[in-house]
Amino acid sequence: MKRLRQAGIDLSVGTLNFLANTGIMLPYILILFQYQKTQSPTYLVALVTVYIARAASIFYTKRFNLRSSTYLIITLVFGALGSLPFALTDSLGWLLVGSVLWGYSAATIWPYFLTVKLNLAQTTPFKMKSVYWVIFLLLALLLGIDLGLKLSFSFSFALLAVMNLVALPGGLLLNEFTHDFYRGQPNQRHGLKQFWRWWLSVIFFAALAVLTTLRKADVPLPAWDTLAIILIALVIALIELYADRRTLHNFKARLLNRGFMLSYVLLFSSFMAYYYWGKLGMYLVFAVYLIGFEGGAGIIKALAHHDPRRQDRLRHQVVIAGHLLVLIPWKWIYLLGLLLIALYIGDDNPTVNQELYESDVVDNDTAIISKYRFSTAGGLLCQLVFFGLLVTISGINNLSLLSFFKPTSTSHWFLYTWAVNWPLALCSLGLALTNLRQQRRLEHSEQN
Repeated sequence: MKRLRQAGIDLSVGTLNFLANTGIMLPYILILFQYQKTQSPTYLVALVTVYIARAASIFYTKRFNLRSSTYLIITLVFGALGSLPFALTDSLGWLLVGSVLWGYSAATIWPYFLTVKLNLAQTTPFKMKSVYWVIFLLLALLLGIDLGLKLSFSFSFALLAVMNLVALPGGLLLNEFTHDFYRGQPNQRHGLKQFWRWWLSVIFFAALAVLTTLRKADVPLPAWDTLAIILIALVIALIELYADRRTLHNFKARLLNRGFMLSYVLLFSSFMAYYYWGKLGMYLVFAVYLIGFEGGAGIIKALAHHDPRRQDRLRHQVVIAGHLLVLIPWKWIYLLGLLLIALYIGDDNPTVNQELYESDVVDNDTAIISKYRFSTAGGLLCQLVFFGLLVTISGINNLSLLSFFKPTSTSHWFLYTWAVNWPLALCSLGLALTNLRQQRRLEHSEQN
């Protein structure tokens, strides 16, 4: 009986590990596939809703002053409730409810899971067992078979609902383990007192919803109106950043830079790659990103011979070289540039997690959420700049926006290269250099 109970706990925590690592993308990917299969406006609305809910949730999740371990349980409940409507019905009302709940779960499950793991490391010898990763691979294989063979997306939706329920005991167990950590911790207050920011955020995410719809469907919206929407969203984003100017001052440029680069690689470059490799391009970019993100820390550390100072210097050399290479309009050089940027992200990610968690500028229970908040802000800034450039160049050349997102030929390759890719890459490089200068200034002040 004891062995059976332990197997159940391992299954639950392993499933939680799987959901935490894949949750941010799975809902969006599954709904996207369902939309592509049906071309139904209902699933287009659901797709936009889950995307906006996912982006918005990371900014406002900490407003109820709960522990991260409690939020983790909420994300699992919302994940189960959010995926069920997609398995059982195609009613727009229910799908909208499911999209909002699923979007919140997708945005927050990984930051809270990582926070709980870091909190546990302070008081217990907790670590991920090998069996958790075996469960991870088995669940990924099961979903992959369904997606690859296109058997039934309803099966995947139902399976994810069941996975969230299976992971719930693991979440409750981790919540119990964190009691020692929270004992004696001060009660942090995170409520939003500036209500004008709520109203601005509603306008901001409504603008993002319109722009996301334009990326998926041919909507007859004049270019000037689209540019006005982008400008309004960009101004609101800058107001928000100014309002948070004293928050994580020493980390902000680094986190904004991280988010901007992620959007450049995973959003813009996955579409731009079509002009180099056709339909294979998106998969190549994603593969390069995975290699860089997962292997960046080990590769750069090995090249630096495990010297922290040399590793830090090499990390910044790699990201600058990557930005310069993506400016060269040759496909293999472009891919190498993306790989170098991904290596930088992969190497910097565990470092910034640890430094932010151990810093005294933010409490431990909020550190990782704060990281993803500003990283998401950087990603949204990249998207707004990207859309602004694309709408402008499309309007000047009488092209549809969908000519970039759903291209039928590669005839406009160089137009998108110099008019969109180069400005985006240079903006990203500017953020990277700003981050480098800030880190050098901090190191100099610490030495003095």
